[in-house]
Amino acid sequence: MKIWLLTHSEELKKASGTGTIVKKVLGEQCEVIVWQRKAPHASILNLSPADTILVYQHSNDCPTVTTETLHTINNAIILDGTWQQAQKMYNRSPYLSQFAHYEVTHLKSAYKKRRNQIENGLCTAEMVIHLLNKTDNPVSSTLLHEFHVFNQ
Repeated sequence: MKIWLLTHSEELKKASGTGTIVKKVLGEQCEVIVWQRKAPHASILNLSPADTILVYQHSNDCPTVTTETLHTINNAIILDGTWQQAQKMYNRSPYLSQFAHYEVTHLKSAYKKRRNQIENGLCTAEMVIHLLNKTDNPVSSTLLHEFHVFNQ
């Protein structure tokens, strides 16, 4: 599964962002795209809704995917930013609603560098670790280790 980090520009300025760890560990398995409201990136627009998920809270008008079907997914888009930034990115990017949504619930974040602003909200690295674990990707243990070192 390729990870697409659709990143808010302010996130790139913060030392506490975990997207950089994800990119460092995953290398070519991860693409960082800076979100632009008026100019959606062609790479995201060209992804097939048939094998791409958006990791974001469920919306009533969007299809969803279950954990059991993650093995059939080739691409995962993650909105990389604060929860307020992610909501803004989602609301201002109607093209994202074409992708099935995947939401992780019932997990508690261990992230210490920022206050998680929603209950059970995971940071970007934790979300990627979850996806890698669910798809039996062996690099999940490396990313988990790097996250723990960063999070100390």
